[in-house]
Amino acid sequence: MANKNTLTYYLVIACLFFIPILYFKTYIGPLPLSAEVILVPLVTLAAIYEFFKGKIRLNDLKIWPLTAAFALFLVVSLISIVNAIDLKSAIMETARYLSYVVLFLIVAKVDFTKKQYLSFAKWFGAAVVIVGVFGVLQYVFNFSLNKAGLYALQEAKGRVDSTLVNPNYYSAYLNYLIPTILLVAVVYFKNRTAQLLMFALFAIYVANVVLTYTRAAWVTMACALILLIILMPKLFIKNAIKPHILLSFLILFTVVYFMPDVQSRTSSALYAIEQLLPKGTNISIGDPSDSGEGDGDVIVDEEVEEEEDATTSRAVVSRTTLWKTGWYMLRDNPVLGLGVGNYTANYKEYVEKYPELYIGHDSYSVHNSYLKVGAETGFIGLISFLLIYVVYFLTIIKLYLDQKQNVLGKVMAVGLFVGSVCYMVQNLSNNLIFIPQLNMIFWLTAGLVLAFLAKNRKEAA
Repeated sequence: MANKNTLTYYLVIACLFFIPILYFKTYIGPLPLSAEVILVPLVTLAAIYEFFKGKIRLNDLKIWPLTAAFALFLVVSLISIVNAIDLKSAIMETARYLSYVVLFLIVAKVDFTKKQYLSFAKWFGAAVVIVGVFGVLQYVFNFSLNKAGLYALQEAKGRVDSTLVNPNYYSAYLNYLIPTILLVAVVYFKNRTAQLLMFALFAIYVANVVLTYTRAAWVTMACALILLIILMPKLFIKNAIKPHILLSFLILFTVVYFMPDVQSRTSSALYAIEQLLPKGTNISIGDPSDSGEGDGDVIVDEEVEEEEDATTSRAVVSRTTLWKTGWYMLRDNPVLGLGVGNYTANYKEYVEKYPELYIGHDSYSVHNSYLKVGAETGFIGLISFLLIYVVYFLTIIKLYLDQKQNVLGKVMAVGLFVGSVCYMVQNLSNNLIFIPQLNMIFWLTAGLVLAFLAKNRKEAA
């Protein structure tokens, strides 16, 4: 029988389990070596071999629009290399991009069985639990915590990054999965024990988001929960108002509220948003000067708040300066950009050319995936890159709106949609799309969910 215990199937399981939890990276000469670098070529070779041997077959999921969008951006990227001053970086960036695309196309088009999708969910779920629990233990026992950004934290021991190397990357991974975990807990499962166990996993992931101390991730997570309710109002609210679910939410909210630095960091996040908004826009976050008079303790708190506002302001200025650097590169090279993978290679030249862009470093990330793409491939590249995600989201919507989808299908579609929105939003403040481990998880799981939704629809017909 096609797809029965194939090597491709086992290698996909290996990707789902090992890529999230096994981070290592070394180099063999100029070539990087990591879990995804080893596994993706193996999956590719196995899928090609087993397809031609008739051991696997393809499903009927229509992904030619996505394939065309992938191909268009690849062509633009390759043309942009004519402007590259660092050919090695251009080749490596293109190779990473192709690895995401190839893995996605394989898992989206191979016709796995429902039983195999269940196995995928179990293995990936095991990795999800390991990553989340490891993150909490990392903070509790204070090992390998990221110390970057502690100048703005008064109580925290450090920032959690679990197996994702960087707290910002980790927070994006968490926010990508949290919507689906919550929907499965509240909407899909009917058994109280199963609901509470899944909600416990959701709580662990929320705690991990908090412990990354990534303000953009906190805001994104809050907005994602609102979006979930908007997209699934009847099913979500109907199940969420059950006593054990309401109590679980209340306990989680209370615990989070009293976690180290949550209250001050939340105010700082709102202050940062206020600073980024156009002048004249007002977000009420309170004013330290309104905190009372004549109380020594209050004066100390005011000084702390003023100091944190100052560090937040500096962080906002630094981030907007980095964004401006990316914009200047795009503005000066609007057609083909500076060459795919060549933002860093041109950074020093630009801060020397425009001194107002200098923030004390000869090399620094733009902290915005879209500006990085624009700077490297021009407006044509940026438009073709965004087209990939437009088609991607339209594909999810089409599968969600199919009347043949059952509750599980609806839950998976909405979870993927909202999680992907979170991922795209956090790319406004980080280069997440260019982090191999993170982006591999995104496209691997997205491809499997889209294929599952197509299978689910077909079998329900």
